Amino acid sequence: MMPFNTKRLSSLSLLLGLALAGCAGSNEPGTAAYLLPASSAEQRHDARLTVLVAPVALAAFLEGDGIVMQLDDIEVHQARNHLWAEALPEQLRRLLLDRLSASLPQAQVIARGQPSAGNMPAREVRLQLDRFQGRFDGMALIQGHWQLLNGRGELLEQRAFRLETPLTADGYPALVRALAGGWEQLADQLAASLVASLAS
Repeated sequence: MMPFNTKRLSSLSLLLGLALAGCAGSNEPGTAAYLLPASSAEQRHDARLTVLVAPVALAAFLEGDGIVMQLDDIEVHQARNHLWAEALPEQLRRLLLDRLSASLPQAQVIARGQPSAGNMPAREVRLQLDRFQGRFDGMALIQGHWQLLNGRGELLEQRAFRLETPLTADGYPALVRALAGGWEQLADQLAASLVASLAS
């Protein structure tokens, strides 16, 4: 049995309060819209390749405008007053493109469907997100799986991921920043896997 943790109880109370406050109609004053922030990539890889990034696929419950909170082990709530300022899949793909471009400065990193130079080895990145939410214990949770394919569409690697990032403060802004930090960690892992795929 877990020991009584007042900090955890405080986080739970706050997150429940935030989720319930979001139940009010989105036309009421106090509605906030959020964009995922970006930071500089610290590690850069020396690799020449073309990276095609497919649209990010989301679980159905993540597709709305509201930021998702997990209230306990089974219940999730989509906020009505704390919204994504832009559709989440588009934000995630743009951040992934930017992060991979920074991590792989000699690579051509483009959205799938855009024209490519065609003279470098090609890799396609596909991502499925099953969790992208705040959690009742004060953590931001990102979970899903990714695939790397070669230029002929053959599967090179497939991996599941689960990233948990603690919130540094209370509230939705801290949650958005923690989710962005987890997404950047995932992008860095993908950059390393893309480089490794050239040697296999």
